[in-house]
Amino acid sequence: MTTDPLAALKDIYLPLAPDWWPPAPGWWLLALMLMAGLFYLARLAASYWQATRPIRAAKRIVDTLIEEEPESRSDDVLLANQCNEILKRLLVVALGIKHLSQASGDDWLKALDQLGECSDFSQGPGRALGEARFAQNFVVDRQALLGCVRRLLAKIHHSKSRQRLETTS
Repeated sequence: MTTDPLAALKDIYLPLAPDWWPPAPGWWLLALMLMAGLFYLARLAASYWQATRPIRAAKRIVDTLIEEEPESRSDDVLLANQCNEILKRLLVVALGIKHLSQASGDDWLKALDQLGECSDFSQGPGRALGEARFAQNFVVDRQALLGCVRRLLAKIHHSKSRQRLETTS
Protein backbone atom coordinates (compact mmCIF):
# COMPACT_ATOMS: atom_id res chain seq x y z
CA MET A 1 0.00 0.00 0.00
CA THR A 2 1.59 2.99 -1.13
CA THR A 3 -0.21 5.99 0.05
CA ASP A 4 0.82 9.44 -0.64
CA PRO A 5 1.92 11.09 2.61
CA LEU A 6 1.13 14.52 1.19
CA ALA A 7 -2.51 13.68 0.82
CA ALA A 8 -2.88 13.64 4.60
CA LEU A 9 -1.76 17.29 4.88
CA LYS A 10 -4.36 19.97 5.30
CA ASP A 11 -4.60 22.90 2.92
CA ILE A 12 -2.75 26.15 3.63
CA TYR A 13 -4.78 28.87 5.29
CA LEU A 14 -4.11 32.32 3.88
CA PRO A 15 -3.90 35.16 6.41
CA LEU A 16 -6.85 37.51 6.64
CA ALA A 17 -6.67 40.74 4.69
CA PRO A 18 -5.73 43.69 6.88
CA ASP A 19 -8.72 45.61 8.20
CA TRP A 20 -9.15 49.32 7.60
CA TRP A 21 -9.49 50.09 11.28
CA PRO A 22 -7.49 51.22 13.19
CA PRO A 23 -5.54 53.34 10.75
CA ALA A 24 -1.81 53.72 10.88
CA PRO A 25 -0.33 56.55 12.99
CA GLY A 26 0.40 58.61 9.88
CA TRP A 27 -3.31 58.76 9.06
CA TRP A 28 -4.09 59.91 12.61
CA LEU A 29 -1.51 62.67 12.25
CA LEU A 30 -2.91 63.71 8.87
CA ALA A 31 -6.46 63.80 10.28
CA LEU A 32 -5.29 65.89 13.23
CA MET A 33 -3.53 68.38 10.94
CA LEU A 34 -6.59 68.63 8.70
CA MET A 35 -8.85 69.30 11.66
CA ALA A 36 -6.47 71.95 12.98
CA GLY A 37 -6.37 73.58 9.52
CA LEU A 38 -10.15 73.57 9.25
CA PHE A 39 -10.47 75.06 12.73
CA TYR A 40 -8.01 77.82 11.80
CA LEU A 41 -9.88 78.59 8.58
CA ALA A 42 -13.22 78.67 10.42
CA ARG A 43 -11.83 81.13 13.00
CA LEU A 44 -10.33 83.24 10.22
CA ALA A 45 -13.65 83.34 8.37
CA ALA A 46 -15.56 84.16 11.56
CA SER A 47 -13.20 87.01 12.47
CA TYR A 48 -13.42 88.39 8.92
CA TRP A 49 -17.21 88.17 9.04
CA GLN A 50 -17.27 89.95 12.40
CA ALA A 51 -14.81 92.65 11.29
CA THR A 52 -16.77 93.51 8.15
CA ARG A 53 -20.22 93.41 9.77
CA PRO A 54 -20.51 97.21 10.21
CA ILE A 55 -19.50 97.77 6.59
CA ARG A 56 -22.13 95.33 5.37
CA ALA A 57 -24.74 97.07 7.56
CA ALA A 58 -23.83 100.47 6.09
CA LYS A 59 -24.03 99.02 2.59
CA ARG A 60 -27.51 97.66 3.32
CA ILE A 61 -28.66 101.09 4.51
CA VAL A 62 -27.29 102.78 1.40
CA ASP A 63 -28.83 100.09 -0.81
CA THR A 64 -32.18 100.74 0.89
CA LEU A 65 -31.81 104.46 0.19
CA ILE A 66 -31.03 103.68 -3.45
CA GLU A 67 -34.05 101.37 -3.78
CA GLU A 68 -36.38 103.90 -2.16
CA GLU A 69 -35.01 106.80 -4.20
CA PRO A 70 -37.59 106.76 -7.05
CA GLU A 71 -40.56 107.22 -4.70
CA SER A 72 -38.68 109.18 -2.02
CA ARG A 73 -40.17 112.48 -0.97
CA SER A 74 -37.28 113.57 1.26
CA ASP A 75 -35.35 116.69 0.44
CA ASP A 76 -31.73 116.80 -0.68
CA VAL A 77 -30.47 118.08 2.68
CA LEU A 78 -31.95 115.09 4.50
CA LEU A 79 -30.34 112.66 2.05
CA ALA A 80 -26.95 114.37 2.40
CA ASN A 81 -27.26 114.29 6.19
CA GLN A 82 -28.20 110.60 6.13
CA CYS A 83 -25.22 109.73 3.94
CA ASN A 84 -22.92 111.80 6.12
CA GLU A 85 -24.23 110.11 9.28
CA ILE A 86 -23.78 106.63 7.81
CA LEU A 87 -20.16 107.38 6.91
CA LYS A 88 -19.32 109.08 10.21
CA ARG A 89 -20.78 106.25 12.28
CA LEU A 90 -19.03 103.62 10.21
CA LEU A 91 -15.63 105.26 10.19
CA VAL A 92 -15.52 106.74 13.69
CA VAL A 93 -17.59 104.37 15.81
CA ALA A 94 -17.42 101.01 14.04
CA LEU A 95 -13.95 101.11 12.49
CA GLY A 96 -12.39 103.23 15.22
CA ILE A 97 -10.82 105.96 13.07
CA LYS A 98 -11.11 108.45 15.92
CA HIS A 99 -9.33 111.39 14.29
CA LEU A 100 -12.23 111.70 11.82
CA SER A 101 -14.69 112.46 14.60
CA GLN A 102 -13.77 116.15 14.51
CA ALA A 103 -13.33 116.34 10.72
CA SER A 104 -15.79 118.50 8.82
CA GLY A 105 -15.94 120.54 5.65
CA ASP A 106 -12.99 120.17 3.32
CA ASP A 107 -11.01 118.09 5.82
CA TRP A 108 -13.84 115.55 5.94
CA LEU A 109 -14.09 115.47 2.15
CA LYS A 110 -10.33 115.02 1.76
CA ALA A 111 -10.39 112.17 4.28
CA LEU A 112 -13.20 110.48 2.33
CA ASP A 113 -11.25 110.97 -0.91
CA GLN A 114 -8.20 109.42 0.71
CA LEU A 115 -10.18 106.42 1.97
CA GLY A 116 -11.86 105.91 -1.39
CA GLU A 117 -8.70 106.65 -3.38
CA CYS A 118 -10.73 109.01 -5.57
CA SER A 119 -11.73 112.65 -5.88
CA ASP A 120 -15.49 112.12 -5.83
CA PHE A 121 -15.90 113.96 -2.54
CA SER A 122 -13.69 116.99 -2.96
CA GLN A 123 -14.52 117.56 -6.65
CA GLY A 124 -17.52 115.39 -7.49
CA PRO A 125 -21.03 114.73 -6.25
CA GLY A 126 -19.74 113.86 -2.78
CA ARG A 127 -19.07 117.55 -2.20
CA ALA A 128 -22.60 117.63 -0.85
CA LEU A 129 -21.32 116.01 2.35
CA GLY A 130 -19.19 119.06 3.15
CA GLU A 131 -20.24 122.63 3.83
CA ALA A 132 -22.40 122.75 0.68
CA ARG A 133 -25.34 121.05 2.39
CA PHE A 134 -25.73 124.06 4.68
CA ALA A 135 -26.34 126.45 1.79
CA GLN A 136 -29.80 127.96 1.51
CA ASN A 137 -30.62 126.62 -1.96
CA PHE A 138 -28.90 123.25 -1.66
CA VAL A 139 -29.45 120.89 -4.60
CA VAL A 140 -27.65 117.63 -5.23
CA ASP A 141 -27.73 114.88 -7.82
CA ARG A 142 -29.18 112.26 -5.49
CA GLN A 143 -28.29 109.21 -7.59
CA ALA A 144 -24.71 110.42 -8.08
CA LEU A 145 -24.30 111.06 -4.35
CA LEU A 146 -25.65 107.64 -3.40
CA GLY A 147 -23.45 106.00 -6.04
CA CYS A 148 -20.44 107.87 -4.71
CA VAL A 149 -21.15 106.72 -1.13
CA ARG A 150 -21.74 103.15 -2.32
CA ARG A 151 -18.40 103.07 -4.17
CA LEU A 152 -16.65 104.39 -1.06
CA LEU A 153 -18.22 101.65 1.07
CA ALA A 154 -17.17 99.01 -1.46
CA LYS A 155 -13.62 100.39 -1.42
CA ILE A 156 -13.54 100.38 2.40
CA HIS A 157 -14.88 96.82 2.45
CA HIS A 158 -12.24 95.73 -0.05
CA SER A 159 -9.40 97.46 1.80
CA LYS A 160 -10.62 96.05 5.13
CA SER A 161 -10.63 92.56 3.60
CA ARG A 162 -7.13 93.02 2.22
CA GLN A 163 -5.91 94.46 5.53
CA ARG A 164 -7.42 91.51 7.40
CA LEU A 165 -5.65 89.03 5.13
CA GLU A 166 -2.32 90.84 5.50
CA THR A 167 -2.49 90.83 9.30
CA THR A 168 -3.23 87.11 9.46
CA SER A 169 -0.49 86.09 7.03
